Amino acid sequence: MNETLSPQERIRNKKEFLHLYKKGSRYRAKYFNLIYISSDLSFSRMAVVISKKVGNAVKRNKFKRQMRSLFRRNKDLLESSFDILIIAKKEIIEASWRELQEDYFAAIRSIGQNR
Repeated sequence: MNETLSPQERIRNKKEFLHLYKKGSRYRAKYFNLIYISSDLSFSRMAVVISKKVGNAVKRNKFKRQMRSLFRRNKDLLESSFDILIIAKKEIIEASWRELQEDYFAAIRSIGQNR
């Protein structure tokens, strides 16, 4: 299994973000909101958004790294390809690594069931 996060697996284009916001389905977790939409590509893509209200740059970057790590290490949990946007909530500051993992896995299971 490939555990890298290549540039093609990242959502960077403003047009793609807007498409996700308009057409995507939502999942609300304790520490983040997840917006997802089925993709025609052969691989899933993701992006992480964290507001400046959440914390300083060090904390925001830490949570971005953690969420990207969860995605890249668990790509095989997604049965088909999706575009996923993770929007962090303020509560993410108090979250431990285990709590983030549990929240993420619950979100991925929900996406698989709603497909």
